[in-house]
Amino acid sequence: MAARSFIPKWNNDGVDVYVGEEKVFRLEEDWPNSSMFIYPFADGRRFFCDYDADTAMLDFVVDLDANTNVVVNWPAGHELRNRLEDRARLFVGQTKGAVRMASDEELDEVRSYLTRTPANQIRAASFPFFDLGVWRIYMDRDRLLLDLATNRQNYWP
Repeated sequence: MAARSFIPKWNNDGVDVYVGEEKVFRLEEDWPNSSMFIYPFADGRRFFCDYDADTAMLDFVVDLDANTNVVVNWPAGHELRNRLEDRARLFVGQTKGAVRMASDEELDEVRSYLTRTPANQIRAASFPFFDLGVWRIYMDRDRLLLDLATNRQNYWP
């Protein structure tokens, strides 16, 4: 479960992510940086995050087991992958886990979820990228899938 204030964020705020009653990490937010989508893997120990960092779309995993032995091949460019991962670490706080890029298997699972899940369920797992309190605009499925394109070569897909 993720918790965020109903009041629009115009100052430093964030999204707190919980497993049961325990807060497991926080995604820092301030305008224009914000979370777009969080996908919890079935083990309850890994969370895929799609995050708009203003000048880059960050797609990463918060791994509570701090598993750093994961083979990561996406995006294909080593320099791009490292810069995206380093940038993602700046926005994740209050966790004992590791922030890392997603493995091919994790990306496939998230892509599959986005492809087969009805739009209203995806919206329920998403956060607005434009938020005026009662009027909110969310990323659609196609945009989220574009962020995860297998041929991604730039900071902003």
